[in-house]
Amino acid sequence: MNPGLITVTGFATLAAVLLAFGAFDDITTDDAKTFTVEYALLVASGCWCLLVAISLLARRRIVFGLVSLILLAAAIWGQRAIGPGTLTSARPEYIATVIALCWFLVLSGILVVYGFRRLV
Repeated sequence: MNPGLITVTGFATLAAVLLAFGAFDDITTDDAKTFTVEYALLVASGCWCLLVAISLLARRRIVFGLVSLILLAAAIWGQRAIGPGTLTSARPEYIATVIALCWFLVLSGILVVYGFRRLV
């Protein structure tokens, strides 16, 4: 894979994670009647993370790809329990979502650093 593309993928993944975090924050702290935009951002972020995971598997980065798929599935499962008024807790759904966000944050950093290293 092109080092520049790896770096761009890392930055795009970082953007997706930040958008997902912002959407979750808005959903849990706002008192709006609907959260259409926020849920659309979550779906878009999830689709991007799925593309990254599939790309990693296609490039034979099996561990990174499988961990990404498993944690994305965990976040999708966990999202059902996160809604308006949800507080930080030790509930499995909440923990799964936070771990998935952290994983993709770390993965974005790995992709950016790896891409930069290959460019130099």
